Amino acid sequence: MTFKDALRTKDFVVTAHVTLPRAPDAESVIRQGEILRPAVDAVQLTDNPVAQVHMSGIAAAALLLQQGIDPIVHMTCRDRNRIALQSDFIGAVALGVTSILVMRGKKIPDSKKLKVRNVFDAPAKELMAFIRNLKDAEIDWLASDFLVGAAAELFDPDADWTPDNLTGKCDAGANFVQLQICFDMGVVRNYMARIVASKLTHRLNFIMALSPLPSADVAHWMRDNMKGALIPESIIKRMEQASDPEHEGIEICAELLQELATIPGVSGANLLTLGNLETIPAAIDASGVRPS
Repeated sequence: MTFKDALRTKDFVVTAHVTLPRAPDAESVIRQGEILRPAVDAVQLTDNPVAQVHMSGIAAAALLLQQGIDPIVHMTCRDRNRIALQSDFIGAVALGVTSILVMRGKKIPDSKKLKVRNVFDAPAKELMAFIRNLKDAEIDWLASDFLVGAAAELFDPDADWTPDNLTGKCDAGANFVQLQICFDMGVVRNYMARIVASKLTHRLNFIMALSPLPSADVAHWMRDNMKGALIPESIIKRMEQASDPEHEGIEICAELLQELATIPGVSGANLLTLGNLETIPAAIDASGVRPS
């Protein structure tokens, strides 16, 4: 079953990040895929986040597809012009990729530039529109139900907020939206209530991000360094007071997965960790959101 099949047939889908190596280490990618396979509907493959070079997500997708694991390939507009983006997209489809996540990409900090340039030739919406136009034209090599994802930032909206930017991404061709890490279910409920009221859930699936935290130090680091990460002080205190922080992180993640599954408009969750990868299947199993 692929991610697009799961979105169509399941009440709650689960994906997880594979950490792509900074070396041609195929075994690492395959090993991570095998750990995650029993617990998730698909794996997500990043595209050189924070300007750190790693294995190509498309190459990693080829490795995982050979193992029967469905990949969601991230494509950012920071590092490639529109020709390269469109070429990579066609190559991904040729391999059997059926879902991508399109992002603008975070600007490379000046301290990292040296001889590296931000490209930003094509906006994310333009790449989405390119794919939408191919689907509308019924090109024979592109399935009409190929999924295009967009990234968005979750926040506690004001009373007069309307999701105009998300509507624009949907109009450009997005089918699902992935939001950043959030451990604050009150914010999720408020945000999703506005999304449901706007009727965007009729057109888009919304995927929240969580993590089985390995330690209080990592919780602090995520809150301070990951863009938009929402980690309440109560979560950090639980991690600080835990006699077994890794186990506590699994329990917290499982509890929040259970709650996410009850929030109207939430289609699923994406999990990542800076600790032991096996804590992701453990949290999913403890939550019961993906019964065998």
